Amino acid sequence: MLFNGKRYMKDTINKDTKLAFVSWLVLIVLTVLSVYLIHFVDNRALYVGVALLIVSIKGQQIIDIFMELKQAPKLWRVLLLSYVVVIPFIIGLIYLI
Repeated sequence: MLFNGKRYMKDTINKDTKLAFVSWLVLIVLTVLSVYLIHFVDNRALYVGVALLIVSIKGQQIIDIFMELKQAPKLWRVLLLSYVVVIPFIIGLIYLI
């Protein structure tokens, strides 16, 4: 289907779709990285710290991009982002103690 001499599908892919796709790719790469990280890191504390950092980054991506809370009221965004920071911190303390 043509629209103004261009392919219609090309025009329908907007900035938000590209951002969601790039974010999805980042989530996939971070997931694969966290799985294979155990093979390269011998220090347990370092592994747990890096894995929990990856969890926090992935949570932030999901909250901002897929849940679209970047444009939501600030209270909701802060509550969910603090959850993504506080829970991995507590889990890290449990594993490292």
